[in-house]
Amino acid sequence: MRKFVVFVSLLCLLCTLFVGASAATGAKSVSSHATVTADGRCQITLTAAIHLDAPVEKLRFPLPKNADNITVNGSHARVKRENGLKQVDVSKFVGKTAGDFTLTFNYSLPDLVRTNEADLLELTLPLLSGFAYPVQTMEFTVTLPGEITAKPAFSSGYHQANIEKDITCTTEGPTVTGTSQVELKDHETLVMTLIVDDQMFPRTIITPPDLETVNVIAIVCFALALLYWLLFLRNLPWWPGKQPTPPEGYGPGEMGSVLHLQGGNLNMMVFSWAQLGYLQIRTEKNGPVRLVKQMEMGNERSSFEQRCFKLLFGNRDVANASSRRYGAVYCAVEKLRPNLTALIHPKSGNLTVFRILTALTGLFCGVGLALLLTDGAALQWFWIVVLGVAAWLSSWQIQLWARHLFAPQQRKLWVGLGWCGFWLLLGLIAGQVSTAAALVFSQLFAGLLLAFGGRRTYAGKQAMEQAMSMRRYFKTVSVEDLKRIKQNNPEYFHQMMPLAIALGADKAFAKSFGKELVGQCPYISDGINVEMRAGQWRLQMRQILERMNTLPEQTRTEKVIAFVESLRK
Repeated sequence: MRKFVVFVSLLCLLCTLFVGASAATGAKSVSSHATVTADGRCQITLTAAIHLDAPVEKLRFPLPKNADNITVNGSHARVKRENGLKQVDVSKFVGKTAGDFTLTFNYSLPDLVRTNEADLLELTLPLLSGFAYPVQTMEFTVTLPGEITAKPAFSSGYHQANIEKDITCTTEGPTVTGTSQVELKDHETLVMTLIVDDQMFPRTIITPPDLETVNVIAIVCFALALLYWLLFLRNLPWWPGKQPTPPEGYGPGEMGSVLHLQGGNLNMMVFSWAQLGYLQIRTEKNGPVRLVKQMEMGNERSSFEQRCFKLLFGNRDVANASSRRYGAVYCAVEKLRPNLTALIHPKSGNLTVFRILTALTGLFCGVGLALLLTDGAALQWFWIVVLGVAAWLSSWQIQLWARHLFAPQQRKLWVGLGWCGFWLLLGLIAGQVSTAAALVFSQLFAGLLLAFGGRRTYAGKQAMEQAMSMRRYFKTVSVEDLKRIKQNNPEYFHQMMPLAIALGADKAFAKSFGKELVGQCPYISDGINVEMRAGQWRLQMRQILERMNTLPEQTRTEKVIAFVESLRK
């Protein structure tokens, strides 16, 4: 009797093991919920309950080849195009373990409604795209923008149209609901077709471009920009020299010309002229900044400076640096190019062409984010325009970030970097950080290539090297060297400060003087006449520059507003 009991127990145990081993890898169920909009675009949520009886090294779930905006369990999906499908890598969601897993895919399918051979509108919706393992049960719900009047048809990879006898399907109003009655084999496909009413899908709506096309255009634009730079704008990196000597023949107001091959800076010219004795800067706490001419400018200065000096004063002896007229002169000086023919190579290309190509890269990245953020043609077109324009304008700002590192007004640097943060945050919200990162880093990289202008002559490279050497000197000069210089020249700080500001190194230069008083500035009259430390003088000079820069910024804004108004008229 005891032997019989042992035999029965062993038999039961073997049966249990056999039943446990019989569970095979596959999908217990696949449930698809699709919503089709009037523009023929479909938003799909597909949930797959998968069982793995053993760890799978790389598990992929196939989706149609034109699927876009793909996410898995709310996260960005890693997708590889293979065999005419998009294979979504779900390995990170199942790990290297066996068991049951639930995967939720969200994706869009564009342009599902087309005219068939009988000149009727036909909806073609892929429900299953050939999972590598069997699917025990397939459920689906399809909602259209209007009432369904025709009977859906189904086809599969194995059974062709005969699969219809194994599909239970009901239609109620705008919704089709169906369930498979048999297990679908591995690599099985299932497609639903449905004749729809013309009024349900007006063909006047233009379908937005798909994400892949937009990404390809962005890559092409960036490749063309790099090619243009290599052919016409290439410029080797600068190497600062050991001797800190300013570029000969160029003052603080022309450092932007030396470094970036751009126009003059009237504010820095004013400080330079004041330091040289041509004028005095008079300011009060809440009053305007007034520039009082001390003497006429002769041939001892460059013809460019003489021209700008005459534009500023004309026949007057006093100029109001807080006036509208000063803002207009500032903008006019920005457009002038001081002796740049000696610095620019004759075959140098046009920086604007390069900037346009890289800005187009940013624009199409913005369009890609718009496609990811919304569904439906009308809403997508709206955001394509909004984010496309925003991406274009912000790309134009971000491109100049490297140039602003050396500019006297560095707040524009933070404007560009603020745009970078905005796009990265938007990419995080859209679940497509890679697109946002492509926008940001393409423009930052363009900024590095744009930082020092286009191709240069030997004299242009030498002038740039001297300017950067002077900047490095301001940032690294030792306290001992400054003490030795001040013994022979007590006015050294005030003489060099305009150049340090123009090179964006004034903070480090002032810090090198420590807390020691540097005396009254001979060319700034503020009505207080007290000695201050170098850092305090620096802040006061910066404040004066801000007050002088307000009107030029207003002038630019007014010009933009006037241009927009002219377009409206």
